[in-house]
Amino acid sequence: MFLKGRDKIIKWDSFSSTEIDKAISNPYCGFYLIYRFYANPHKNIEENIILEDTVIISNHQICLIEINLIDYNDRSLSVDALKNIENIFQYFIIHKKQLIVRFVYDWEGKGVLSEPKDIGIILNHMEQLSGILKDLERHIYIIQGLFIGSWGEMHNSRYLSERHIITLAKKLYDCSGKSTQIALRCPSFWRMIARSYQPLDEKAAYSETFKARFSLFNDGMLASDTDYGTYGNIYSKEAKNYSDKWIRKDEIDFQNKLCRFVSNGGEVINNCSYNDAENAIEDLRKMKVSYLHCAYDMQVLNKWKQTKSGLKAPLWKNKSAYDYIWAHLGYRFLIKDIKVSAGHDRNIKVAIKICNTGFAPCYHKFDVKISLAGVGSNEIYECKPDTDTRFWFPDEIVTLESIIPGEKLKGDKYILCFSIYDSRTGQYIKIANKYKTEDHKGYYRLGYIKIKA
Repeated sequence: MFLKGRDKIIKWDSFSSTEIDKAISNPYCGFYLIYRFYANPHKNIEENIILEDTVIISNHQICLIEINLIDYNDRSLSVDALKNIENIFQYFIIHKKQLIVRFVYDWEGKGVLSEPKDIGIILNHMEQLSGILKDLERHIYIIQGLFIGSWGEMHNSRYLSERHIITLAKKLYDCSGKSTQIALRCPSFWRMIARSYQPLDEKAAYSETFKARFSLFNDGMLASDTDYGTYGNIYSKEAKNYSDKWIRKDEIDFQNKLCRFVSNGGEVINNCSYNDAENAIEDLRKMKVSYLHCAYDMQVLNKWKQTKSGLKAPLWKNKSAYDYIWAHLGYRFLIKDIKVSAGHDRNIKVAIKICNTGFAPCYHKFDVKISLAGVGSNEIYECKPDTDTRFWFPDEIVTLESIIPGEKLKGDKYILCFSIYDSRTGQYIKIANKYKTEDHKGYYRLGYIKIKA
């Protein structure tokens, strides 16, 4: 296609591309496994839990690490325990994983019996762990829970009052990294600590405000009308207390708004109609789910593997619900259209339309670049479009525009390239397009631009 502008004729030949019909491995989203350790290094030896023998699944970007503090439920953490916890985190960091961390006192469903009888001990543990959590902020994506309840899931605990939840939340907020999300087990807990019936809005998102760092997790996802107590029987418009649990529809609507700016994930459990393929896909999308446990509940996961997605889109119609869900956990960027035009003063204007087809945003500001690489030369011109990937919301198309000054270009044939880079993990973000041409150092090659003066 020849495009005419003042003093210039350019020819744009777009490389053909197709959408990938499978999951893409990108940071901060996807399936995960749980890895469990005791804070007490001697207990790990007794239980034959050997850190160096831990096998980490290579195609998982996220790992959920549970640290059991049971041996210290009546005293401070020892120096050996703190060193052991740091060593555990470092082991997963060396394997280039993003960490979801959960501190617990219980793995047997005995939260009240196992957790400290004095909240001061929990607060002290948070304080002792503060140095590790802040030093490793770059790698600790989420801290799940507030150390309390059975399995650390914030139920079956003596500390579920609004006063206790706020006390624990404020302490963990102060003791963790400024970019680390703190995930709460129920939306009602979020409303408690935010002192608001309204979820985050765009103005408060990613700000220094207290509530902006609190996200959600749900280990009873799609399990029942209440997700096993995650929701309640009160309509949102009739709520009188922040602690009130709303009906399922109202809570899912709340998550749909809140999780535009903070993450959501967990476990699906209890084979039932709520996690049948069609219902599951609809609710996972509404809740903007980024991550799911890949080993529980296997009855539900196997049902998804054995069931077609039920979608009309040709690419996914014959794929299993499991494959579709896996591919859409979190963000999934797809280039929909590219336009190249000749502008004034020999400039070249590039407009790339990209759509997030995943269930959720990415929650991180990635570096986006559009560039021209000279064919047969080392010439390269890079520019950054004015955009913020944190606001590339699901099912919305974003147009990335760049104007490349003609006087900067010396040659007559270039390859248009595109990249998305996460400086926090040092990874280039993969998109859902497959191009016939090889990508170059994380850059996707989109097509040829030929220039005739």
